[in-house]
Amino acid sequence: MMREFSLKAMCLLTCVFVFAQNDLVQLDEVTVTDSRFERSVSKTGRSVTLLTTKDIEPFLGGTLADLLTNQAGIHINGAQSHHGSELSYFIRGGNNRQVLVLIDGVPVSDPTQIENDFDLRTIDLSSIESVEIIRGAASSLYGSAAATAVIKITTNQPKQQSLGGSIRTIYGSNNDKSDFSLAPNNQIRQLQFVIGNPTNAGSISLSDQRTMGMSSVIGTEDDSTAKQNLSAQYQLQLSSDFRLNTFFTKDYFSSEYDDSFPVLMDADNHFTSESQRVVVQPKWTGESSSFVGRVSWSSSSRDFDSSFPIKFEGDVMDFEGVFSTKLSSQFSGLIGLNHKQQKAQFSEKVSADLMDYFVNVLYESEGFFEAQAGSRLSEHSTYGSHWTYHINPSLYFDFSSFDLRFHASLSTAFIAPSLYKLFDTYSGNQNLKPETNQSFEIGTSLFFKNGGQFQLTYFNREHQNFVDYDMTSFRYVNSTTDFEVYGTEFLFSYPLTNRFYVQTNYTYTQNEAGEGLRIPKHKVNTSFRQQFNSNTQFLTSIQFVGDRDDLVGQDLVELSSYWLLNLRISHQLSQAGVSLFASIENVFNADYEEVRGYTTRGRNLSLGVSYAF
Repeated sequence: MMREFSLKAMCLLTCVFVFAQNDLVQLDEVTVTDSRFERSVSKTGRSVTLLTTKDIEPFLGGTLADLLTNQAGIHINGAQSHHGSELSYFIRGGNNRQVLVLIDGVPVSDPTQIENDFDLRTIDLSSIESVEIIRGAASSLYGSAAATAVIKITTNQPKQQSLGGSIRTIYGSNNDKSDFSLAPNNQIRQLQFVIGNPTNAGSISLSDQRTMGMSSVIGTEDDSTAKQNLSAQYQLQLSSDFRLNTFFTKDYFSSEYDDSFPVLMDADNHFTSESQRVVVQPKWTGESSSFVGRVSWSSSSRDFDSSFPIKFEGDVMDFEGVFSTKLSSQFSGLIGLNHKQQKAQFSEKVSADLMDYFVNVLYESEGFFEAQAGSRLSEHSTYGSHWTYHINPSLYFDFSSFDLRFHASLSTAFIAPSLYKLFDTYSGNQNLKPETNQSFEIGTSLFFKNGGQFQLTYFNREHQNFVDYDMTSFRYVNSTTDFEVYGTEFLFSYPLTNRFYVQTNYTYTQNEAGEGLRIPKHKVNTSFRQQFNSNTQFLTSIQFVGDRDDLVGQDLVELSSYWLLNLRISHQLSQAGVSLFASIENVFNADYEEVRGYTTRGRNLSLGVSYAF
């Protein structure tokens, strides 16, 4: 609850900063990098969503999962449960291992995780400046695991100013459906400092969040959580065309949790996760060419203290170099290479190496046609060579009041089994084959010059060698049959007046094999933002999640559909740098489940204040 709570509160705060400005952001001013070239969002030939500060701020005080689960095509299961709940990333009906997360251009993953994914619970939302969501297979551009989506996170960049910063505090309740208390069981404190001059800039940020008041499973015992984040970065302009960026982050997350086997019950279990990441990025920019390099190292440890105690440790070393150039007025191209080494400690030390070579070409005509194509050769230490590719034509037309775009995309992806699935003592299977899939999408978009947009996309993805857990052998195995997942995404947003903005999205997802536990076939998100004056804003958001299937033992059960209503208000004190915000989550105290037998958040209230200097 608290997570969603804080998130909303921050959302209010954000609205204040974002919507205190009456000027709408024009779409031709917004650039995305879905092709690894910067270009206008109205010209991109893929299904892309760019979330900027104005979209993120209303969710500050919550989590990245809360923000993402409100976007078209995305359902984050666990985002509305106990703060320590495991998260499942269902994008276009896929799962965690099919989603690649980049932070400041660096692929992040945890080789000790079952799915080799990045734990979204560990990142502090207030440290994020923008999020770009690229839907569909993109292995040829971004590497293995980019099978259903790429989530590109850009953290707050240091500003070239002498000194600045911000302080934010939030207190909120953390109740489930059966309880309502105003006790401040969700507490968040965030601090950021920025220092810089015309050539160099640096920043450091700290955050701390503590929660209690809810049980992990439906029960009576509180299971508390704690999260601390430290991040620092420094940007050094060595010359007019050469820049060196450095990053350091350290994340700590802990949570009490309950027993799930042999039955769900309160228990005195404790989970701790620690990770750190160091990145060095040199960047050279010429008149028509550029080179971006990267050296990164990350380590992680996960410790489970229960009646079945276990600890995992791992690290990742990653190198990449990308050279891009403007070949002519119509053609741009890039070539690159990437090497990644993953290590993990299970019953023994294990590792995997992956060497990639990739190329991408973008064609932009003088008229209305655009196309990009690319390919990647992946050399895996266990699975040998695999080719992936993408072909992406699009048409766009510029009218006086809107831009019209039609796009299509055909792409493939390759996913090697995680080290856990290969080498875990109890469930590992070293005979697993890598997964592959082919994705096709076709869509149309309208981008209104006043900031509104309309998007409609059909997607279809075919899986081969899908890896799943076998309830008979209790090991991971490859599926013996191929299957398809398909669906439709709809998005509409429009400023009805200068002070009233409406946004809605709908996602339909169908798995022809009947797979996809906890994935809703139908999902809707709608929000209304009312700007009363330059300093005060009111936000109403509604979410509908359709019926889903869950598994209890070996029996399928149905999780009923549900509606959630959330209200948020924010106010900025004129010229003082102080913002006040409040929110009520799950206004009608809806009773719902994300996982059978586990708690979800009920009605909650949060209050917060921030000061920028």
